[in-house]
Amino acid sequence: MILKRFKEGKGPLRKVLEERLRKGPLLKKLREQFFKAVTKVYDADKFYDSLRDDLKEAKNFVIIISPFLYMDKVQKFVSTKEVKDAQRRGVSIIVVTRPPEADQVSNVYWHRRCIELLKNNNIKVVTVKEPRLHFKAVIIDNVVIYLGSINPLSVLTVREIPADYMIRFESEALVDEIIENAIGRETYEQWLSD
Repeated sequence: MILKRFKEGKGPLRKVLEERLRKGPLLKKLREQFFKAVTKVYDADKFYDSLRDDLKEAKNFVIIISPFLYMDKVQKFVSTKEVKDAQRRGVSIIVVTRPPEADQVSNVYWHRRCIELLKNNNIKVVTVKEPRLHFKAVIIDNVVIYLGSINPLSVLTVREIPADYMIRFESEALVDEIIENAIGRETYEQWLSD
């Protein structure tokens, strides 16, 4: 009966399918345009430019997850005008990294010095003892998230090294999904607490 009505062009299923076919290409095009508008892929140089722009707009906090730290990159970061201006506006900057004594830290002395430099510049440092900390990200006000292969406070751009990347998303829903499924809500809230 239902199949017969469907073939005859009648019935609610036929109407739903016809409406979906009519709207489908338009919805797909709108999704693609929205995705392009709020998602960007950056190499290391462009990532830092974009991050500085986002720091200008930050209102509450910036969490930087960088398992490895490199002194030149950390020095450059803490002295950046956008970082200083954000801190003056009351924006908390939190760096999540490995502890200096972690097996994967190649130079314990310099990693420890980077942590000290961050702390001396009023940046909260959270060390994650879990040796598998490999996740690289920046989260700004639970709205903007960068995900990718760039250690935000470690990678220097060198032409001979294969390109790392970061993808910038503007999506509270995606940030929430990452917090729930990759970081853990309790862990994330501990990072934010004073």
